[in-house]
Amino acid sequence: MKKIIFLLLLLTFPFSLFPSPVIAESVNLSINPPVTEILLAPGKKISQVFTLQTSGLSLAVTPEIHLAKPSDSHGHMTIDPNPLNPNSLPLTITISGPPDNPTLTFEAASSDVSQDVYLALVFRSVGENSYSPTNSTQISPAISALILVTITPDGLIPTNLAIRDFTLPPLHDSWLPLTPTPSLVNSSSIMIRPEGQYKIISPTGKTVFSLSLYPNLILGNSSRTITPPLSWSPKWYDLGPYRLHLTITSLGDTKITEETKTIWILPLRLLLVLFILAITFYYFTTHQKISIL
Repeated sequence: MKKIIFLLLLLTFPFSLFPSPVIAESVNLSINPPVTEILLAPGKKISQVFTLQTSGLSLAVTPEIHLAKPSDSHGHMTIDPNPLNPNSLPLTITISGPPDNPTLTFEAASSDVSQDVYLALVFRSVGENSYSPTNSTQISPAISALILVTITPDGLIPTNLAIRDFTLPPLHDSWLPLTPTPSLVNSSSIMIRPEGQYKIISPTGKTVFSLSLYPNLILGNSSRTITPPLSWSPKWYDLGPYRLHLTITSLGDTKITEETKTIWILPLRLLLVLFILAITFYYFTTHQKISIL
């Protein structure tokens, strides 16, 4: 099977994925590429060069491989503080070349099932060049790059994706924005990058709001909050039962799942004000009649 590698700068991944690249005022670190996605067949190998750039203080660094895993539904990941035991993976990883410009070679073990491996290449300063702002405190600058590997024997990515938390109250005030916050749950062990479409349909069948979802990467056995925010501000005349339709598709536009919710848009605040005025009018009218009698 032909080796495939995708190198993507994932702007949707928050910078907190990595240890802070700025450790002190005189030390700045950056790494390229910051995120690497690899699709690899069993028994095949592929190599990737990483470049560490420093500004300010000259550093001696050592590259280390650590395990990484998703930590929340917003794309953050945590990195195991201990270096990786290479015998625990279905991958053979070798590091060659200079420490600040290493070449990593990945070779997948033989396997009949698809599986993911999430790694971090950590560059950590060593020796006398570590920055020490005081005599009593030693700080070792470090930065990491994510390496997300999918091993698949047939090139097919298993899909088990579901919409969660797409719940709404039956009534919504037409004066307020309508902003559901659903998420996608990936119950497969393989990462996926789905697309989607969000529509709001009026009682007459007209689409009054439409939004394309950003294809965020969802790692295996994790969830991801749907973005951008599904916020719609009704007009004063948008009243009645509206249907909220959410469709999730693959990058090849194959439908994965969909869900529809119905919600009534009503001027609840106006109705509440009118109700209070009616009660007040009734009270004073009744009280006046009693006083006359």
